[in-house]
Amino acid sequence: MQDPMDRTLRILLIVESCSAGTGRHVLDLAEGLLARGCDVHLLYATGRIDGIFRARLNAMSALHKKVVTMGRAIHPQDLLALLVVCRYVRANGPFDIIHGHASKGGALARLAGMITGAPAFYTPHSSIMFDPTLPAWKRWLYRTIERGLAPATACLIAVAPEEARTAAALKLHAAHIATVANGIGKLDLLPRRESRLLMDIPEAALVVGFVGRLVAQKAPDVLLHAFAAVSTAIPNAYLVMIGAGPMEQALRDLSRRLEIAHRIRWLGQREARAFLSGFDLFAMASRKEGLPYVVLEAMAAGLPVIATSTSGVESLLANGVNGFVVPPDDPAALAERLLTLLSDPLQTAAFGTASLHRVAYFSIDAMVDQTLRLYRTAANTASNQQRSDRESQPEGATL
Repeated sequence: MQDPMDRTLRILLIVESCSAGTGRHVLDLAEGLLARGCDVHLLYATGRIDGIFRARLNAMSALHKKVVTMGRAIHPQDLLALLVVCRYVRANGPFDIIHGHASKGGALARLAGMITGAPAFYTPHSSIMFDPTLPAWKRWLYRTIERGLAPATACLIAVAPEEARTAAALKLHAAHIATVANGIGKLDLLPRRESRLLMDIPEAALVVGFVGRLVAQKAPDVLLHAFAAVSTAIPNAYLVMIGAGPMEQALRDLSRRLEIAHRIRWLGQREARAFLSGFDLFAMASRKEGLPYVVLEAMAAGLPVIATSTSGVESLLANGVNGFVVPPDDPAALAERLLTLLSDPLQTAAFGTASLHRVAYFSIDAMVDQTLRLYRTAANTASNQQRSDRESQPEGATL
C-alpha cells in the first residue's frame, strides 16, 4: 500500500450550511485540494444555499458532488441523511478522510466515519453550541452530543484561537484540536468614487460599513445604537448595512426612532467587495463568530476594524494597531471607538496600512496546505493502525 504521505488523497466533504463564511470556506478548501491533485467529493444540502455558493459550485467541474437532504435542527430525518452518506461512502470510497463542516455536517461525518472506518474531521465554524442567544437547555443538548461524538473525531479544526480554546474548555476533543485560520485571495475592488456613487453617499462623508446577516447573533441593533451616538458628534457620518435577514424591518424601525434613518444605507444581500473601497472603517458587533471572512476582506481593503471580543478576531486584530476590540452588547464602548477613528484621519490611515500588512498572513494557500498536512497525518495513522491490526491476527483468521 502506498504511503498516504505521498499518494493522492480521496477526501469527502459534508456541509449543510451552504452560505456565507461556512459555504465559502468549504469551496475554497475544495478548490485548493483539487488544485493539489486530491480526489474531492462534496455532499451538501440546498436548504440554506446562497447564490454565490451555487454559482461557484456549478463552475467546479472536477468536484464530485451530490445533494443530501439535511436540516439545520436535530430531526429524525437525520437518520435518513446518515444512511445516504454511508451509502455514498460505500459506493464511491474508500475515502482517506471524511470532513464535516458546521454542526450538522460535522455530526454526519463523524457518524459515517464510525460506521465506515474512515478518519473523520470536524470544523465547527462557530458551532451553534457556542451561540449565547440559545436557551440553556439547547446549548446543553448540543454540547452533550458533541462530547458523545468526541471519540469519533480524528481532528477538530478550529478556524480561530478562541474557537479552539472554547472546544478545549468544554472537553471537546482536547487532544485532537488544531487551529487553521481562514484565508482569502486578492480582492478586485472598485475605485472609491465609483463605490460611493453606488451607495449614494457624498465623497466627503465618513462611512462606517457593516456586512452580515441581520440576525441577533450579529447584533446589528447594538451597532445602530452606537452609530446614533456617533451621528450626533459627526454630522457627515453614514452607516452602510450590507445584508438581509429577519431583523431588517425591526432595524429600520429602530433607525427611525433613533432619528438616524437618513444617515443609513440599506443595501440588502450583495457581494460586499464592490463597496469596501467606499468605507472608511469596518464595524462588527457580533455576539458569536468563528473567524469572519468579512473582517479579512475589510483588512485586505486597507480598512481599520472595530469588532467585539466574541467575534473570533483575536488573530486578526492587534488592539490599537489595526483596529479596536470592544466588549459585546456595549454600544457605548463601540461608539467611543468609532468616534476615536472617525475624528482622527491620520490614525485611521495608519490602522488601515497595518491591516494590509497583517492580512498578508491569511491566504487560501496557507489554509489548504495546513489542512492537507493534517489530513495526511491522520490518513497515515489510520493506515499504520490497519497494517498493525492485520499483522496481529492469528494465521488464517479473518476480520
